[in-house]
Amino acid sequence: MIAMVDPVTNQETKGVSLTSDLASPHVVGVILGNEGYGVRRGWLSLLSGFQARGVPVSALVLQEGEIAALIRARGVEVTAGGLQPPPALQGSGAGKFLLLLKRAVAQLKAVSVVRREIRRSGANMLLLRSPAEVLLAGLAARLSGIRAYWLMPNAISSGYPFDLNRRVYRFVFKHLNVVPIANSRFTDTTIGPGNFERHVCHLGISQAEFDPTVPGTIRRAELGIPEDAMVLGVFARMVADKGQRRLAEALSDLGEEAARVHLLLCGGPLDSAYATELNTFVQGHGLAGRVHFTGPISDVASYYKICDVVVNSRLDPEPFGFSVIEGMMLGKPVLAHKAGGPGETVVDGLTGWHIEGPDRQAFVVALRRVLADLPRLAEIGQAARAHALANFTSYKMVGRIVDIVAGGRKA
Repeated sequence: MIAMVDPVTNQETKGVSLTSDLASPHVVGVILGNEGYGVRRGWLSLLSGFQARGVPVSALVLQEGEIAALIRARGVEVTAGGLQPPPALQGSGAGKFLLLLKRAVAQLKAVSVVRREIRRSGANMLLLRSPAEVLLAGLAARLSGIRAYWLMPNAISSGYPFDLNRRVYRFVFKHLNVVPIANSRFTDTTIGPGNFERHVCHLGISQAEFDPTVPGTIRRAELGIPEDAMVLGVFARMVADKGQRRLAEALSDLGEEAARVHLLLCGGPLDSAYATELNTFVQGHGLAGRVHFTGPISDVASYYKICDVVVNSRLDPEPFGFSVIEGMMLGKPVLAHKAGGPGETVVDGLTGWHIEGPDRQAFVVALRRVLADLPRLAEIGQAARAHALANFTSYKMVGRIVDIVAGGRKA
């Protein structure tokens, strides 16, 4: 048994009884190197969680990028794979076939790099998040006699003829040494049926990084937001399916009923057609001075702290939603479209509110619920923080993953 200290309770726990394969576990995270915000934060939380539990962990970054420096800064060993990004598929006919061959060669080279790192580090398990790594990690794990665990960051698309995409994944899960760990029950359903090992593990974050008792470095006045405003914050890329415009439309529809409400939209790019369209709507519908665009931000926690409510307004089903648990960890009520992961992580009426659908009227109804509960915001925020501490810390996430790995058998 491994003795560990839970940072939430400060009490020693017995941990898990590892199988003989994992008596001296060593985890290697296989990382592309060009990960975006959500996946990048997921990796940092995950690797920190392994460190907190005393599980040896290192990272293989296939393409040197910003994430490598961030991981090194956390004291995690990083091996550079030295690979170049595979060529993008474009064109048609012989040209596209040649690109497919080049991508296949790149994948085989990546398999060789991963196997070399397995031998060098003595790893007995691989972790991966990118769909692009599933096949190569499966081949490397199969050839090395260990398992690869895919922490699924997104739903698997069904928009391929004959459901080909899902069929390929299910083949890999059944015949190569890849075990999918979905980040929500919703994400798991997108795999489809199959006779292979599979798990669900909600993600977690660092409670130290998202500590509401630590003062933020950003002030409302710096952003032109009145101190007495009611601030709704959205933390997402500035793209249409994230729903910022739908939220602005609902705010416009409420008129004087929501005169004190301001929107803080954190994320970029701000030079896109969508951002321009959204700004035009704001200027033309009486919202000028009440919708604030920050562009990309780095000190995320400080921006959360000037919000009264965190909003996940994504219109299609969100696989998980880091902004949901980050907001709750900071003691903020969360308003979220319930499709996908947020329907599992936000307790409607207790830690926040569900938006029942992606249409404009559903957003209006949801905002009215928030306004009606203004006297309860502190109470709801406390419940949100307690819910996040009980379920969504990186420590607990890693514990669930270790439990999954310890329950597996040697491949």
